[in-house]
Amino acid sequence: MNKQHDKFALLLGQNKSDLRQYIYSLCHNNTDTEDILQETSSALWRKFDSYDPKQAFIYWALRFAYFEVMKFRDRQKKSDRLCKTTLKVIAKECEDKLCENDDQKYFLKFCINQLEMNEKELVDMHYNQKLSIKSINDHFGEKGKKIYRAFERIRFKLFKCIQKNRQEEA
Repeated sequence: MNKQHDKFALLLGQNKSDLRQYIYSLCHNNTDTEDILQETSSALWRKFDSYDPKQAFIYWALRFAYFEVMKFRDRQKKSDRLCKTTLKVIAKECEDKLCENDDQKYFLKFCINQLEMNEKELVDMHYNQKLSIKSINDHFGEKGKKIYRAFERIRFKLFKCIQKNRQEEA
């Protein structure tokens, strides 16, 4: 049971911000979003034994979130709320956006792996270690804009790689 709990906590933790964003897009209220997120988390835990690990957790969780939003709205009986059809359209757009973000992350990781070792090191220092360009300059004993220009080249290289791979996949 502890392993199951740990797995659930990890998956929920990794996807909580996307879930929160999705719920907020449907209710546009921070307090309501947090309440619905709490209800969604409880529902996900109650039904976690039915989760199929072959599918992405976020898409499984989004279905629960959608129904929790609907239940919340029914309890609220607000007159100024969007109709269910509109909410379904918004929900679908949010799901599509999350899917697109997953694709972008996949291609970005792939393209970063295609970089040369020194370029990967710069990317790691700036984006993973959160070092400023000035700190990186100091680390390498550089002056001026050499590191800035290196990042411009890397960003352009990544952009081209992602673009190329997305076109090939389409």
